[in-house]
Amino acid sequence: MELYPGCFRRKLSNGVTVIGEEVPTSKSVSLGVWFNSGSRDETDELSGVTHLIEHLLFRGTENRTAYEISSDVDRIGGLINGSTATEFLLLSLQLLPNSLDRGIEILADLVANPLFDERDMALEKDVVMEEIRSSHDDHQRQAIHLFKQAIWGQESGLARPVLGTEETVKSIDRPDVKKRFSRLKEPEKITVTAAGKFDFDMLVHWVKENFKGILENTDMGTQDDGQEAELGSGPGEKLNHERRDIHQLHVVIGVEGIPRSDEKRYPLEMLNVLLGHGMSSRLFRKVRKERGLAYQVVSNTGYYSDTGLFYVYGAIDPDNLERYRELVVEEFKDLSSEYVTEEELELVKQKTKGNLVLGLENNEALTGRLGVSSIYGTELLSVRDVLDKIDAVSKEEIKDVAYSVLEEPEIRTSLLGPEVKVTLL
Repeated sequence: MELYPGCFRRKLSNGVTVIGEEVPTSKSVSLGVWFNSGSRDETDELSGVTHLIEHLLFRGTENRTAYEISSDVDRIGGLINGSTATEFLLLSLQLLPNSLDRGIEILADLVANPLFDERDMALEKDVVMEEIRSSHDDHQRQAIHLFKQAIWGQESGLARPVLGTEETVKSIDRPDVKKRFSRLKEPEKITVTAAGKFDFDMLVHWVKENFKGILENTDMGTQDDGQEAELGSGPGEKLNHERRDIHQLHVVIGVEGIPRSDEKRYPLEMLNVLLGHGMSSRLFRKVRKERGLAYQVVSNTGYYSDTGLFYVYGAIDPDNLERYRELVVEEFKDLSSEYVTEEELELVKQKTKGNLVLGLENNEALTGRLGVSSIYGTELLSVRDVLDKIDAVSKEEIKDVAYSVLEEPEIRTSLLGPEVKVTLL
């Protein structure tokens, strides 16, 4: 099925979906194998098991040692990687077009024949625990994690750390890993994507040939390892503060957002650009340029299958918390009650379009776009169609989405840093 010129999708008889965007002028191909399940589907006791699996997939298969995996990728001039997110696991491979068949075979081997050796598990657990410790030193990342807890509560899978905790990672054993991976690699939950210089029919042929053994190598077991993507028991606290003896206070202020499938994401993205993206944004001018309250202040969106996030992050002097928060909330109110100017509307349209086009200037970004669309079940549009949707957004739509999303009673705040007096939260 052709989705738009040069982009095709086909579902194989075993359930695997293949999506490819042909770019004849490219000199490379980017591949992705996407598993439609992530950290939010884990139990609290097995938090981090999906991310641990990502590591273990590169430790060896029935056909290759860890060294042979990396050396075989090097022989085809490739770059291989993995990543785990809240709602998916991804294996990615960038390579030269004449090696596409071998690249697909390598990825299929990782999926169909992992060893999950006990000794490898012990070593990778140590690596993951170092990664967890590093994440705790990333203050922005931790402040955003605290914000998710404030939005959805600590019991929600959406607020669970993708890496897990040291305690949960230590407790995971080989049967836990095998059981979780059996669920992950159900063919109906797998999408193979490609972008670059290749022929889609040949891509489908190679995926058919190499992924046909997935079902035969799946020991399904009982399927009770996940939380079925529940949001949680309800909203968390309006304020979530983790005390640390550091100089700056890392502050996240925001609200629950909208799902990726919501058409209001187009005006919301433009609102996001207007509020806190770049040196022309409202918050950059008012917080940094006019008042010098922060070096970094930025707004951001996050999208999931059934909900989302909208927030502002800044790192400030603890004494400036009240002034800073008042400025952010004031901008929320202004966007909810006043129309943006025609000049602002034109500026954010051009910047939003620029962000989109510049962000898709490589095959890895293109194949990522294909995979995300498949994971979330959203319509896959051509870049031209998306640009037209951006151009069609009105200032009324921006005000409406601000009014519906940025409600003051729903605002949550997370703080990472020293003790502060909080009088207005």
